[in-house]
Amino acid sequence: MLSSKTLAALLPSKTLNQSLFVFNELVSTNTFALELAKKPISQGTVVLADSQTAGRGRLQRSWFSPPGANIYGSLLFSCNSQFQTTGWIPLMAGIAIAKAIEDHAEIGITLKWPNDILIDERKVGGILCESFKKSPTETCVVIGFGINVNLPESAFPKDLKLIATSLQIQSQRPLERHDLLKSIITTLEKGWEALTSQGPQACQLAYSSRCSTLGKQIQVQFPDGSELEGMAQSIGEQGQLQMIPSPSDAKEQSDRMLDVHAGDIRHIRKSDSQ
Repeated sequence: MLSSKTLAALLPSKTLNQSLFVFNELVSTNTFALELAKKPISQGTVVLADSQTAGRGRLQRSWFSPPGANIYGSLLFSCNSQFQTTGWIPLMAGIAIAKAIEDHAEIGITLKWPNDILIDERKVGGILCESFKKSPTETCVVIGFGINVNLPESAFPKDLKLIATSLQIQSQRPLERHDLLKSIITTLEKGWEALTSQGPQACQLAYSSRCSTLGKQIQVQFPDGSELEGMAQSIGEQGQLQMIPSPSDAKEQSDRMLDVHAGDIRHIRKSDSQ
């Protein structure tokens, strides 16, 4: 089980029940953090749970959240409501978490736009960012994350066995969750400070170099249910995915570039298109 005392000692800038909240079980760390954000709260407040009864992913999907093995957390920040680069927040979070995992597990991490954390194209974690305007000048942002840490392969439901993995499976050893959490939280805080002070240039190159979506044939399912296939080309100034729809004449590629700000992305393997 996660220990609130151990985490408080590792995170000396956080005070239990004021800026560090640790639970054995929550419905969802993001749900709790969003409620917490309605009150006066410290920048960088952390909400952690050892298990979630209704963990949430993007597009209202449920998140597999068994107890005692994984990491489920949310960090609370606020920014000026005029902040123009909110599309970069989940991308920055992906970079920060990837760095923390690599430091502890010595495993190469890639990122699937906009919020999936991958090892060899299998999902090991995800990010869910949510926000609301607290006042005309202040926007509250919750960065939620779930990481499969010490799950054996036998613990995954049948529908996840081929597409998901854990750090334990990939590194062939269990990881100490408290130490990993310390690294994730401190790296996320640094990433937030850099993004809000420097803008996208603070993480643009780092994200593009890790993004396994770029250069791949993809299928996008948009929020309205429509779908489109094409080639993922680059990340735009607002954090959007830029793609060239298929089929495409190379001479007209620049004219046909499409910006994807929201959608579910599937990487198409060569075998899928044959």
